[in-house]
Amino acid sequence: MKSKKSASWSNVKARLSSMDRAGLTGVIRDLYEASSANRRFLHARFVPAAATLDEYRKLVGTAVFPDPLSQRPIRLREAAATIADYRRSTGDLVGMVDLLLTFVEAGTEQAADLGYGDETYFATLERKAKEAVAMLEALPDEARGDAVARLVRLVQYQDKIGWGYGDFLADIATQWQRKRRQGKSARAIGRHAF
Repeated sequence: MKSKKSASWSNVKARLSSMDRAGLTGVIRDLYEASSANRRFLHARFVPAAATLDEYRKLVGTAVFPDPLSQRPIRLREAAATIADYRRSTGDLVGMVDLLLTFVEAGTEQAADLGYGDETYFATLERKAKEAVAMLEALPDEARGDAVARLVRLVQYQDKIGWGYGDFLADIATQWQRKRRQGKSARAIGRHAF
């Protein structure tokens, strides 16, 4: 008996490469109409706008911290997948950091307000915060300053959250505030060197 091969990207790519422009446009239109996730992806890729980032931000925030009265579950994986979709569709580093911080802010606020969280939950928040921090150096100065300010604001929850997470937030904020001061000092020295 002959076994059937499963379809792969190379099979799809071969078929797409033989299509004319109208055929490709038709396939993309069908994908666009097939799901809201496809529409979001295509909007982010081809029509980048602040509204697109706002939509992703809302999806992340409500997945991490759904309305407590709505009976919706917390969906950290869905929020992480939404961030990954944004990254794939745009490659926008500033938007990525924004979404990662939205994830961390929503989770931190939920933990402080509702007493929600366990070791796995806080480990996930820490991972997302570390991802954002790892990207800070690559951001333009203004965006980096905004991101650091958001991290520093999270310290207000330090005494309301256990599992070492509050201390983790304080450590990150302290490190970045120190880097900011050192950067300002280095720029001031550079200006007065001549």
